[in-house]
Amino acid sequence: MTATNSPTQSRKWLYLRRGSQIAFFLLFLLLFLKAEYGGQDQLAWPVDLFFRFDPLILAANLLTFSPMVWGLLWSLVFVALTLVLGRFFCGWVCPLGTTLDGCRRLLFSPRPDSGVALRWRRFKYYLLFFLLAGTLFSLNLVGLFDPLSLLYRTLALVFYPAFGYGVEKASLILYHLGEPFTYVSEPIYRLFKATVLPFKPLVYLLPFLTLILFGLLVAAERWDRRFWCRALCPLGALYALVARFSLLRRRPPVLCKDCQDCAAACKMGAFAEGLRKGGHGSMDYAPSTEPPPPTALLSRHLPAECQLCLRCQEECEKGRVSFTFGLKTPRAPLDLGRRQVITSVAAGVAMVPLVRLGSLARRPEEFLLRPPGAQDEGDFLARCVRCGECMKVCLTNGLQPVLWEAGLDGLYTPRLVPRMGYCAHSCNLCGQVCPTGAIPRLDLEVKQNTPLGTASLNRTRCIPYTEGADCLVCEEHCPVSPKAITFNEAEVLDLRGKKTLVKLPVVQPDRCIGCGHCEHVCPVGGEAAIRVKRSLRVEI
Repeated sequence: MTATNSPTQSRKWLYLRRGSQIAFFLLFLLLFLKAEYGGQDQLAWPVDLFFRFDPLILAANLLTFSPMVWGLLWSLVFVALTLVLGRFFCGWVCPLGTTLDGCRRLLFSPRPDSGVALRWRRFKYYLLFFLLAGTLFSLNLVGLFDPLSLLYRTLALVFYPAFGYGVEKASLILYHLGEPFTYVSEPIYRLFKATVLPFKPLVYLLPFLTLILFGLLVAAERWDRRFWCRALCPLGALYALVARFSLLRRRPPVLCKDCQDCAAACKMGAFAEGLRKGGHGSMDYAPSTEPPPPTALLSRHLPAECQLCLRCQEECEKGRVSFTFGLKTPRAPLDLGRRQVITSVAAGVAMVPLVRLGSLARRPEEFLLRPPGAQDEGDFLARCVRCGECMKVCLTNGLQPVLWEAGLDGLYTPRLVPRMGYCAHSCNLCGQVCPTGAIPRLDLEVKQNTPLGTASLNRTRCIPYTEGADCLVCEEHCPVSPKAITFNEAEVLDLRGKKTLVKLPVVQPDRCIGCGHCEHVCPVGGEAAIRVKRSLRVEI
């Protein structure tokens, strides 16, 4: 297929590209919403579909020597398409790229690029090498910078809970106002509740940090269009390395001598200047077939940076620009600098001992509870890509993002916070949505017998021990059979100093699976009187 230079045909290709962006973005949102408990134990939608097509996650999975996740091999389809079409994923598919385009249109007035992204263009390659070098030694920080993980995590931790909270509050206000407002508000609320609102109100930790990081990406659009894609995105860098060998090429491969409109229209800055062969200094890019003056500057099209947005073809008033398939078109070499590449790889390797030898990384917090089946901390950190799917799908809102509790390399990995939500006995959704197997997909019966930790009673806070009054809450909610919490009857002093016979709760460690249900429902204010501990031994 060839994109011709007819004005009408050019507009059709442009509309097709925009339609593709919108369609994939809506699909991303749909799968995001479908990562939700819908009354069935098994999810009906492949909610991790976008992550299956992410070659950066596949590379991380291979380099950590983790058990192969066969679903990630679908990403090779996009790699193969990139060899044919070039870096089309960034311009036609990527939901984060579409989000940045939309934010720029809504928030910023059109202005020329500042040139900052052009000067930082090589940084995304160095970041890619840095991340992959660390991943080879099981320091997997890829998920912090992967665009799909970044967008999904931001939606899950910030915008979706805020949307749900806003709709709930607005509906409640209109309900109190009564008729005639409720004629409109109630049907809309019921529609939202049936389609897009979460199963229960959601609250997550780290919302402000997540929002600030995302806000910086959006703010960078004020400097340059697609600043993230041009200067920072490691997935874009991976696609760019492959796109250098693509069959689809722009013609002409250089800017026309009498026109520079393409350079102004290109939001990726996919043109670079270098001295032609015969000039003074080094030649960064391959020469043109036309004989130029010896010291003329060459503005050559770079397939590695082109997102196939086709804006240059649309803007060309003379109809010179087209995209055609061919093997003989000269390729612009990618000059990243040998020293800089070696430095980025060495920095990635050096980060491993710097992070892993930290005291926080060596001794995880006592109450750091991982999702079911993810109790091997080293293996879990090596495989988790911090996408946030498990936190989004958690039935009770108990899975929360980690800040420093697991060390520097544990940032944004999931942990169970029982005070916010317990691990439901009849739920194994987190294992169903994890794209890398960091949380294994366990059958429900196996999951119900997989301990997350062990409950521990603090008798200085427990009501029967301190107040001499019966409290049966923890035992009543314990989901295992036989119960992991039992009672011993004994006489204790009540608040008036009199002896009274009460039931004193006792934890049976051999039965406890550490689901946190008892801690969640404990009526003691603040820190619960019963808490689930990760382990009674120090982990090395």
